[in-house]
Amino acid sequence: MSSSRRKLQVLASFAVLLGFAAAVGCNGFFVDPVLQSMSVQTLQSTNLPNVGSTVQLQATGTYDDNSHKNLTGTATWSVTSNPSFVSVKGGLVTALVVVPSGTQSTIQAAAQSSNGTVVSGTLNVTVGQATTLTIVSSLGTTISLATNPVNTAISFTATLNGTDKTTATTFTSSNSSIINIPSGSSGTIGGTTGIVTITGTDSADSATGTLQITVTN
Repeated sequence: MSSSRRKLQVLASFAVLLGFAAAVGCNGFFVDPVLQSMSVQTLQSTNLPNVGSTVQLQATGTYDDNSHKNLTGTATWSVTSNPSFVSVKGGLVTALVVVPSGTQSTIQAAAQSSNGTVVSGTLNVTVGQATTLTIVSSLGTTISLATNPVNTAISFTATLNGTDKTTATTFTSSNSSIINIPSGSSGTIGGTTGIVTITGTDSADSATGTLQITVTN
């Protein structure tokens, strides 16, 4: 009886060893994927107009097996340029200083891959509210009287930080004989050649902008 028991114990131990060996062997076929690259993106605006404005960034890792993983919570976040303007924690960027307006800060997310290399990705954010209007003419910046004679209609649009401010903007012409703007955002070609400056003023946002137009024969 004792001999049979010992045989069973030996067989059981052998089975355990075989199972362990099989597990180790199988594990060799499944190597952890290696992190190849990282991208940083957001669905929000990357412009932080005021002190305290925030934007949530996301870090996504791409692996050598073409899989992707959200690494926002595990990545190491840092500000690599103009660190006094913004802070970042867990991918949440907060504006600290917004003057001078238009300053860009670079946000970096980094993580270590399974082979020991460090992979990172970056995204730029902009602080402050721009005060320069972007003025655009419906006829461009070079106008020929041969194709656009006297009294041809012309209109202007104004944007600020990507937002349409045309209706809130007052447009004026430096020479009404070249381009006349009686009111609003529409005017006419005056018939005189030369260079004219169109100025847009948005008092509500304390923003201004100019556009130079050349009128030729």
